[in-house]
Amino acid sequence: MCELEKFRGPDKKKINIKGIGQDIKVLEEIVVEAAKKKELEERVKALEEEKARLLADIAKIREIWLRIIGSYTSILDAEIAKLEEEKKALEEKAAPAEAPAPTEEKPSEQKPSG
Repeated sequence: MCELEKFRGPDKKKINIKGIGQDIKVLEEIVVEAAKKKELEERVKALEEEKARLLADIAKIREIWLRIIGSYTSILDAEIAKLEEEKKALEEKAAPAEAPAPTEEKPSEQKPSG
């Protein structure tokens, strides 16, 4: 049963000015609701398109950041390796100065045990 039939009631044969006015009101409401529905559908579609664009932008930005981070990581890894080599070289230079030279007795200075 359509909205007009519901509004008009069981006596469908009787048509009068009041009934026509009511039918017009119902039709206007239906048209307004349809227009609102169409407007909302268009808005939802526009928002979904914007969401898709934003997600694509996020993916692009993420890719760029990963490349940037990757290049910095490579640079930092190289710097760390260089510093570790320098540290090792410095430790090797410092090692003889830190450790006392072992003292060996000369064979002529050894006392015979006896």
